[in-house]
Amino acid sequence: MAASDGTFARDIRLTQSVGYNLLCADGQHRSSISQRLGDTSNPSFLRNWDYTSTAQTVAESAGKMLYADYVESGTYPVIMANEFGGVIFHEACGHLLETTQIERGTTPFIDKKGEKIAHENLTAWDEGLSPDAFGTIDMDDEGMPAQRTLLIEQGVLRNFLSDRAGSLRTGHPRTGSGRRQGYTYAAASRMRNTYIAPGDYSLNDLFASVDKGIYCKKMGGGSVGATGQFNFAVDEAYLIENGQITQPLKGATLIGEATEIMDKISMCSNDLGLAAGFCGSISGSVYVTVGQPHLKVDSITVGGR
Repeated sequence: MAASDGTFARDIRLTQSVGYNLLCADGQHRSSISQRLGDTSNPSFLRNWDYTSTAQTVAESAGKMLYADYVESGTYPVIMANEFGGVIFHEACGHLLETTQIERGTTPFIDKKGEKIAHENLTAWDEGLSPDAFGTIDMDDEGMPAQRTLLIEQGVLRNFLSDRAGSLRTGHPRTGSGRRQGYTYAAASRMRNTYIAPGDYSLNDLFASVDKGIYCKKMGGGSVGATGQFNFAVDEAYLIENGQITQPLKGATLIGEATEIMDKISMCSNDLGLAAGFCGSISGSVYVTVGQPHLKVDSITVGGR
């Protein structure tokens, strides 16, 4: 990477990814489960990958959902699983903290830096340094070394993600977030490893706080509006009654808005997990990590049958 300001940098990248997508059917019963794994550091990742164990995990989940009852629509407290559960934060909030959204005037957080935008128990990071994480990079696609960027600290917005052009246009400092799919794209502010930090609660604390709610163990696909309205399908869900998981549920969709949901994430457990994925935006498709610990959302609209 060479630029007219004198920047000259080199990087060698090894991006490995594999995914499962399992469809099950028995008469009128249907279920679908998917999972993706990825690595950017270990050359032996695919050679050492335990594909049998991964396939068994996906098959067990699909089997549980095949004959599950449909969820009843309503507003529930929800516990969201770690790892790929973080896709909602990535999509519904992370994109709104990129300077491309400031330039377009489409983020509700445009003038909220230094202000409270989330529950005080929520802290979030974006960084390119975690070993073996799928979004880890030595440098961004403009030659700036990777770093850690504190996005939200105890509910307060601290930083936006900025590339070179985004910094010039908005005044927010560069964060090593200029990324692009390839040389046919101009770099833009993009996420790397983006996750909600672990909290002080145990998983038992989260479940014990719910009398009746939904446990969202595995998230599916979804859509997000320009200003943070979202709906996400839940591939694997369970009913929580009196702090206990009682039965599988299917057909659940989480519906909400980033500005509202962020203040309702009241409890984060201490079991941070990361998951691999791909993110598409103005500068193409790039490999990223999403993540979070298990967390409790005090109330959210759940669409069902």
